[in-house]
Amino acid sequence: MRTPYSVVFRFSPDSLTWLVSRERTVVSRYCRKRDAVREATRLARAAIRAELTVERMDGTVEWVRHYGPSTGPRKTGGATRGHPPKGDGRAPRDGDSVTV
Repeated sequence: MRTPYSVVFRFSPDSLTWLVSRERTVVSRYCRKRDAVREATRLARAAIRAELTVERMDGTVEWVRHYGPSTGPRKTGGATRGHPPKGDGRAPRDGDSVTV
């Protein structure tokens, strides 16, 4: 099971606040979202297995990332590590040759 971390926006009596939470416990508070995301990312990377959820100001999920070893089956082929697939190696049908 992954340890859930989150960055959420909350109004406080004296300011607008971004909260970094682990499970349901507030770990830290920041005025700027980027500082909260940086800290939450650091904490998630330090955990053995973690999931980081970052929300927008309206409470909708902006993105989710997983940290630590994967337990699911690995995909073969296609994109890996954020790189697009290279194609099937054949030249385009229009006759132009392209090196990729």
